[in-house]
Amino acid sequence: MKRLLLSLSVVALLGIGSHQAFAQGVDEFEKELSAFKKKSAAGPNDAVPSVVAPAEEAAPPSGTNNAADAETPPVVNLPPPAVKSGGGPLGPAGNLPVGKQMPATAHAMDLQSPAEMQAQIEAEAAEQKKKMDEATFEEALKQLLPLKPDQIRKVLGTFKESREASETPVATPVPRVTVQTVSLDPSQVPPVIKTSPGRVTTLTILDETGSPWPIQDVSWAGKFEVTPPEEGGHVVRVTPQTAHGIGNVSIRLVDLITPITFTLQTGLDEVDYRFDARIPKQGPLAKTPLIEYGGLKAVTGTDENLVQILDGTPPNSSEKLKIEGVDGRTNVWRVSGRIYLRTPLTLLSPTWNSSVTSADGMNVYVLNDTPVILLSDEGRMVRAHIAAAEVTP
Repeated sequence: MKRLLLSLSVVALLGIGSHQAFAQGVDEFEKELSAFKKKSAAGPNDAVPSVVAPAEEAAPPSGTNNAADAETPPVVNLPPPAVKSGGGPLGPAGNLPVGKQMPATAHAMDLQSPAEMQAQIEAEAAEQKKKMDEATFEEALKQLLPLKPDQIRKVLGTFKESREASETPVATPVPRVTVQTVSLDPSQVPPVIKTSPGRVTTLTILDETGSPWPIQDVSWAGKFEVTPPEEGGHVVRVTPQTAHGIGNVSIRLVDLITPITFTLQTGLDEVDYRFDARIPKQGPLAKTPLIEYGGLKAVTGTDENLVQILDGTPPNSSEKLKIEGVDGRTNVWRVSGRIYLRTPLTLLSPTWNSSVTSADGMNVYVLNDTPVILLSDEGRMVRAHIAAAEVTP
């Protein structure tokens, strides 16, 4: 009897708890099973309530054995297990198709062979890899070149303007060519050579006849880059290293005991592109004068007019005269009653008092007042006439 009641209780509990275990999960099912075990251990009277049969059914029929009837278990009417709507004893699991074929769909009907499926999978994998490679490339390109073309051009334009502003000099110095006689008198101040950053000044050493005077050695001080001449040369190049500096240079000439010195000055206003330094003596390469008593008879350093006219800038007190028989390279001025003839030709007559020659072959002769002069143009004699005043400066 106890076994029967226990069995019926298990069936009833399983019927009620199957849906809950399916719906609530494994943990809830284990809790229900533990509760059921506790109830079973407590006894049949506690686990399953007693059900009393009706009185008419409890009375045994006449003529029966009471002992046998006592052993026969009474009929117990258990209530049916509770089932939620839309399900059976198995709950939602009872709706699952068992042993039935899935409904046919368009994809299921389109069957492919294993080779075709493998090819499709490989194609999709290749397409996915291509997209990933493109995305990786775009990201790398963005990291390396984050700017767009128009932004790059704008940056380059700004850089060009900034570089132009930084590299443009603050001022542009006025270039000039200077011809000056260097006095060997120790009481005289050395000539000043004006330099400017970014420009080269050429220093040329000449003798009184205009011939080059070879340089033996050169020494300098200050922030200047000085290029000495080659052996036997007479040209020195000076380049300043600062915008505002000062220094000097000492030059020792061949066959001249006294060294000549110059002051180097750096500025932004003026620059000597060429500085012709004339030594009032005949050097080793001096020219032989054509006239016995011609030539330099006075120290040219004492005649400022002579040097100014050689530079092409006659003094304000000068009077320009008209000359005929020669081209425009020859000009004549009258200063303090004397004639200054500036010409690339060689004067033959009359005899001059003093003369000076630049490195490019230009000559200036100081004469007494005369109406006619004879010149030599590469061996050809030229007669020139000096007329009255031509232009009033």
